[in-house]
Amino acid sequence: MMRKRLIMNIDIFIVSCNKKHVLRSMLELCLHDLSEFDDEYTSLELNEAGLYGYNYLDYYWNEEGRFPYLLSIDGKLAGFSLIKTVEGDSLTFEVAEFFILRKYRKMGIGKELINRMFSLHKGNWTIDTAIKNTVAQNFWRNAVKSNAIGEFEETLIENGRRMMWTFKNCECI
Repeated sequence: MMRKRLIMNIDIFIVSCNKKHVLRSMLELCLHDLSEFDDEYTSLELNEAGLYGYNYLDYYWNEEGRFPYLLSIDGKLAGFSLIKTVEGDSLTFEVAEFFILRKYRKMGIGKELINRMFSLHKGNWTIDTAIKNTVAQNFWRNAVKSNAIGEFEETLIENGRRMMWTFKNCECI
């Protein structure tokens, strides 16, 4: 059931390098949520500083084809999306990370964020999530169905540990 959503001002903006620390902090919340889906192949553990850490964050300001976005609702941080192009293919995008704070979930905020990501980045897409994360699977399946132009594929990858969707969101390719 969707929570009641009051009219809110939703802003999505690219994260400047001087705000990287904000994204780093929010990634910790995201990784905490994802740790629930650990299995024998992937393990999220805290380091000596009590943090999960995210090894790829700096790449979003040092490499082409990476797009860090923050989401705010009525001026308050509410989530983020890390989008990147697939190496060697500037017309294929993937969702590296996607996170909405729990208090804003089930209000259509995630749908709004991903729809804006799709409108900003036209091309081929791949999205994947842990097979144990059924809530994320339902979210991504609906997002793909709503945004795919033509057919899309849904396949199990990594020996059945992850679900992946591939599709295109424009006729431009």
